[in-house]
Amino acid sequence: MSSSRQSSQTEPVRSRGHCPTCGSDRVIKTEEDVVLRVGNRRHRFQQLPHERCLACGERIFDLDASRRLDALILKRRRAA
Repeated sequence: MSSSRQSSQTEPVRSRGHCPTCGSDRVIKTEEDVVLRVGNRRHRFQQLPHERCLACGERIFDLDASRRLDALILKRRRAA
């Protein structure tokens, strides 16, 4: 099934399966705990799906994961 809507993005942000930081093709899809530091606070997210480069450790989040991270961090800030 095809969509009649055109994507506003004409070129991919990065080559599929290549790390945007080091260029390695050793990028895997994974679902694991992630700890992010925002300011001087650390936030732990359990079982967050993302891609990770086995060469340099770079974590690559898709749009859905990024939105989840933003929403959870904002929620935690409001509760503090």
